[in-house]
Amino acid sequence: MSEDWPQPYRLPDAEPYWSALDEERLAYQRCGSCGEVVWPAHSYCPHCSARSLGWEQSQGRGTVWSYSTITRGPTPVWAAIVPYTVGFVELAEGYQLFTQIEAEPDAIEIGMPVEVRFVRRGEQTLPVFAPATEE
Repeated sequence: MSEDWPQPYRLPDAEPYWSALDEERLAYQRCGSCGEVVWPAHSYCPHCSARSLGWEQSQGRGTVWSYSTITRGPTPVWAAIVPYTVGFVELAEGYQLFTQIEAEPDAIEIGMPVEVRFVRRGEQTLPVFAPATEE
């Protein structure tokens, strides 16, 4: 895989998210005051304004909420993997994550169960989602 992958912009509030990905864990925030899930990462709760945000580990399972298949890559590194699909996955914990969905484009459906797997892209480990296996 190419080392020329564009790297994500790492906001300071989300640093625990990126650190967890390096350990192949998917993390998200929850407010200690009101209990609401907070995503994307913040320094305060957008629901109640409390600053008592903690990090929890996601199970990495959810469903496809929306998606789009890209057939023309914007850069040579992306063009090398077309077609690829990106979209929002609604995680079981109650938040949505924009991510790559690894499946044949014709096989993806809204509501399809998916689970996380981790891939190294350049210097960063990233979450991608694939059809869930039966448990």
